[in-house]
Amino acid sequence: MTELSSDLAEEPAPEEISEEPETGLLSRWSLQTPGIDIFWPILAVVLTTVVIVVASVAHSSMAAVGVGDPRTDWAASPSPAMDAPFVVVQVSSRPTQAQAQAEAQKLIMAKFNAGVLRSDFYEPMNKGWYVVFVGPFENSTAGKAQAEAVTRQIEGSLVRTLRRR
Repeated sequence: MTELSSDLAEEPAPEEISEEPETGLLSRWSLQTPGIDIFWPILAVVLTTVVIVVASVAHSSMAAVGVGDPRTDWAASPSPAMDAPFVVVQVSSRPTQAQAQAEAQKLIMAKFNAGVLRSDFYEPMNKGWYVVFVGPFENSTAGKAQAEAVTRQIEGSLVRTLRRR
């Protein structure tokens, strides 16, 4: 037994073994596995790429099935001149914007130039409604004829001449 204890005495104690840099401080990075410092940047690049690919596929899929925002005319008149009257085909009036946009989306899917406007901004409309419309058309005989043709295709619609309030 004395022989074994003498062998152990010859080996240096673990406290005496030190891989300290020249500064005398032990770096946290020197204790890590070699190559681990490259793992996190690679993971970040891979995850970013996956997010970009998923977002672009989702966007193109939504566009392929025709999902999009219907045109809305909240503040500006659809006509070039702000005070000039214009003609629309009023399809319906809804109390909420979401209801009106859902109906406008159906019209867009049916290939109509549909949109939603807020009745507060146009006269002679009653305030407080979201109006689903097709148009706008010029305030002329030809424009009104185009609007009349649309009303024959959409049951319950009517031709309205509007002006910005």
